[in-house]
Amino acid sequence: MTFLAVRNALLAKPKKMRGLIFLAGIAITLLVAGLTIQRPAFFRFLDFKIYDTFLRANSSPNRASVTANPVVVDIDEQSLARFGQWPWPRYRIGILLEKIRQLGATSISIDMVFPEPDRTSLRVISEDFKREFGLRVNLSDIPGNLQDNDLVLAGIFSRGPIVLGYSFLFAGKQPLSATCPLNPLTTATLGKETTASLPTGLFQAESAVCSLGSLARAASDSGFFNVIPDPDGVLRRVPLIVEYQGKLYPSLPLATLMQSLKIKQAVLKTSSGKLESIILSDISIPVDAKANLLVRYHDGPSPFIHISARDILENKVKKNTFAGKIVFLGTSAAGLEDYRTTPLASAFPGVDIHATIIDNMLKKEFFRRPDWTPGLELFLVLLCGILSALLLSWTRSALGLSAILACGLGLWFTSDWALRTEGIFISPLFPLVTLASNFSLLTFFKYWREEQTVKTRNRELVAMQNFTIQCLAALTETRDSETGRHIERCQHYVKLLSERMAKNPKFSEILDEETIDLLYRSASLHDIGKVGVPDRILLKPATLTEDEYREMKKHTLYGREAIQRAEHLYGENVKDSFLQFGKTIAYSHHEKWDGTGYPEGLSGEDIPLFGRIMAIADVYDAIICKRRYKPSFTHEEAVEIIVRNKGTHFDPAAVEAFREAQEEFHKVAQQLPDE
Repeated sequence: MTFLAVRNALLAKPKKMRGLIFLAGIAITLLVAGLTIQRPAFFRFLDFKIYDTFLRANSSPNRASVTANPVVVDIDEQSLARFGQWPWPRYRIGILLEKIRQLGATSISIDMVFPEPDRTSLRVISEDFKREFGLRVNLSDIPGNLQDNDLVLAGIFSRGPIVLGYSFLFAGKQPLSATCPLNPLTTATLGKETTASLPTGLFQAESAVCSLGSLARAASDSGFFNVIPDPDGVLRRVPLIVEYQGKLYPSLPLATLMQSLKIKQAVLKTSSGKLESIILSDISIPVDAKANLLVRYHDGPSPFIHISARDILENKVKKNTFAGKIVFLGTSAAGLEDYRTTPLASAFPGVDIHATIIDNMLKKEFFRRPDWTPGLELFLVLLCGILSALLLSWTRSALGLSAILACGLGLWFTSDWALRTEGIFISPLFPLVTLASNFSLLTFFKYWREEQTVKTRNRELVAMQNFTIQCLAALTETRDSETGRHIERCQHYVKLLSERMAKNPKFSEILDEETIDLLYRSASLHDIGKVGVPDRILLKPATLTEDEYREMKKHTLYGREAIQRAEHLYGENVKDSFLQFGKTIAYSHHEKWDGTGYPEGLSGEDIPLFGRIMAIADVYDAIICKRRYKPSFTHEEAVEIIVRNKGTHFDPAAVEAFREAQEEFHKVAQQLPDE
């Protein structure tokens, strides 16, 4: 391959990598796009929490101020303490409602249901006494219409303006009464559809629990007070319309507002057969396909005026207190009040939820999710996915992270701005998931690829080191070819001995896997200094003279000096490298445990561990191999000589390790004989 071809291949590789990273980013984006469409339960939960966070952030002090309309009348602890335990006789509730009506209320909404006859009526009590005690109660002095509390309450209902609550039942639940006189919603449809069919997707009730027929028929209007929390138990939206037996019925707040404003008909704006909004005169109420209204809660404590039922019954309330006001009658006494969890409060009174809905509609302040918001969120997922894939494939991780963080913050604050100023909730969840997923996974992919590249380069570097070592070792062999495969065998001996000694706790931390590998590769440099020994001495077939032996011993110095020159050229780059190991081995493998070795006469543990290991490997191979100046010895004889010199020539611990590995030494010698 020519230089130009190699250069082109190297240049093409980064481009290919960028393409792979970009395609991986697109695949991740499409996966998140699928989740955006399906919206699994866990992601819906996260979506709810983001909405709650925005709601809390957008709750301002001025929205927590007292709202004059509607007003809540409480049957509270003081009322029960003054007029007795609950339930009150219905005539007393009737008196309370009459007083509220006389104080000027335009509509009175009752957040309770009366499904059974009042057992405290005098007529019922008289019948009970006669049946259970045989006593006759004389009621001749009491007018007939006062003997039945339900008749008293129905009479007051008939004077208006009363909106009576009831509850729909779903999923096969059976009502307490067979009949339920309800007031269906009169509607007109505004949309492109020409059919007069009802909107699709609404909640469909199977039955209802309502008040006695005499009470339900006497009330001016009625509405259901069902609320349906989200799967996490938090009440964020409330249905305004429910379908029942082919007709539409209003919620308690909707029916109350229509009565207060004297609106007889609601206009339903639809699109493709699904409900979009409910129009009451000039009030357009945005809802989803199930007729749910996103409730715009107030921050802090209840912003509505609460008046105790006791004060009204004792005439302690000023005249015209409720003039032009909508009044909700509810209970706040312990054990009676219906609390709900909302995004802003862990316990929010049910009657205050109805009042909040009325407040939203009167002020025309709504939160909404138009039909186009899911499409916009899907578009943002695709846009963020493509942009992040491009950034991460063509830029460095730091720059890509900065850009992605900027995009994420932009999405978050834009969504917050849309809810705060336009009342539109556009969830940033899935675009943020796309950005986070692309950054995390693509950065991991890039890191993995870089890691593979580094591993490849390391393998090439190790191969180059081995090549360099073998070249250096070959210099020795060219000078003394009689040694045959001595260098190769010594490498294996050193590895076997090091692995045995690594089992000793004293040496386990030093002789780790990486160190043993470096020792194995560096062992071939132990006699590199022989290249500096004259041929007349190195190749002499007879025993060396004292001067010749003194010259031969200098090969340890020559080996160290040769490697030191290489270290000076590369400085810190070769610290802890194979050259360091080779230098130590070359210089110290002829030192003896008792201090009689050379070149420095070191003794005991002053001798480097690597030199002590190399000493046994070198001597064992020298003993079993034939040389021009000596015959070969058997393996057993070599073992006996080394063991005999334990504590004099050799490190005792190294000798013990050798004894354990002697059979493996023998196998290496047999597998790698001199050529």
